[in-house]
Amino acid sequence: MRYDAVMMILLVIVAASILASFTDWLFMDALVHRFYASEPGVWRARGGVARIVGSQAIGTVATAALVLLCMWAPGRALGVAVVAWVAGPLPVTLQNLQWMRLHPVVAASHAAGWLVRFLIAGLLAAWLLPH
Repeated sequence: MRYDAVMMILLVIVAASILASFTDWLFMDALVHRFYASEPGVWRARGGVARIVGSQAIGTVATAALVLLCMWAPGRALGVAVVAWVAGPLPVTLQNLQWMRLHPVVAASHAAGWLVRFLIAGLLAAWLLPH
């Protein structure tokens, strides 16, 4: 693979991760913050910078995986994003909802946040990567 192609792939991953960090904040915190208090035993007492960085690293790895999947299925980036979401974050979130004391609004918002992250990665991959 050529150097410029690798750099474009990395650019898509970094750009999607940066954009998704804002939507993560929106879906994982701002929209549902008031619902977190309904189940205080579920959440750690202190978040801290290390947890935020770790969470963003996990999101970046997932974004990179999705971009690579989009490269294997050129022209189907949005479909890949939805299928990956249905195969991964959606069932995990629904299972967490079944077994943990999560407020349903929190679970729905987290699932939506993952879908938006994957759609951002798929759209950028479709737009910027060669077909």
